[in-house]
Amino acid sequence: MCILMKLINIILYTFVFLSSFIAGKTKTKTIKTYNISRNFGTETRELTQSTFVRYNSKNQIIDSTLYVHNIPLSDKYSYINFNDRRSLQKLEGIERLMHFTYEYNLQGKLISKYLYGNNNDSLKWREFYKYYSNGKLWKIIRFDPKKVNSENKIDGLLPDPNNMPWGETFSYNDDGTIKEHKEFYAGYIIESTIYDIDTSGSIIIKQENFDPSIMKKITYSYNENGTLDQIINSRRGFSIGSESHQYDKSGSKNKIEHYDLNGNLEKTTTLLYNKYERRSTKIITDSSKKLIRRIESIKNSYEKKIIEATFDGKSRLIQKKTIGYDSSGRLSRVHDYDMLKPTENGDPILISIITYEYD
Repeated sequence: MCILMKLINIILYTFVFLSSFIAGKTKTKTIKTYNISRNFGTETRELTQSTFVRYNSKNQIIDSTLYVHNIPLSDKYSYINFNDRRSLQKLEGIERLMHFTYEYNLQGKLISKYLYGNNNDSLKWREFYKYYSNGKLWKIIRFDPKKVNSENKIDGLLPDPNNMPWGETFSYNDDGTIKEHKEFYAGYIIESTIYDIDTSGSIIIKQENFDPSIMKKITYSYNENGTLDQIINSRRGFSIGSESHQYDKSGSKNKIEHYDLNGNLEKTTTLLYNKYERRSTKIITDSSKKLIRRIESIKNSYEKKIIEATFDGKSRLIQKKTIGYDSSGRLSRVHDYDMLKPTENGDPILISIITYEYD
């Protein structure tokens, strides 16, 4: 007797909307990065990159654009009179590097993210965000639409596949056991799993199929109390690395173990926190427990980070960041110092400044 395959469940998240269409005033944030150099005792600050971020009335990011400013001199200047070649004029000196756009569902959760190159026609990849029924993040899938297999396009199943971030179908045998599971994104079947029953009667995975467009997938799992347990990075069914998160008796995270694609321990991050000093410490060691680096952070009375110091494997202070906030408590600047090369007076050398501007 033929096995009937019944499509019994289609989960469609069609209530997708671009956050840029949400009514309300648009807010912006501009992030500027300056490199600091010194020549003959003179300090020079050069704007190297800037990021322009737009938010909607719900404080969700609509889009963000990264510009680079440190382009070649030949692109920064041109001759006012080409035949004269004595007078130069400075050009804009800015180039768009990448642009992100974001989509949300009606519950306000991020469900899709796009990356474009230096023009809006150059879509590099698209990410989809999928959640458990309790609202916790389940998986992130990134794929390249240019590499999608056209044979996996869904025809006639969806009313508007371009307006649906993800969906899934389940097919069952006559006896009610699962036969096949398919996941589709943006109108294409990206993953499919075929199941079988072994001699003991247990359901097993017989075959997995992955579209060549998949760049990576990140899967999150949680403990019974809702704390993050494991993060697995994979590509087309094969692990490319994972993290295991551990907690102390009070429920505070105290260790993260990082594994390579073969499941071998690569490094361990131990987390310590002194609530009286508002000091947190990250100790990163390799598989042999040799110190790689240590990062110490200090927070102010509002629990905002104000200092971050990085020590190398020899416990030498190599980098220090000081962090400032405006009167509204918003991040306003980050100063980055090279602690291994002090000035003649013994002062640390400022190597970069990041500023944050809000409208």
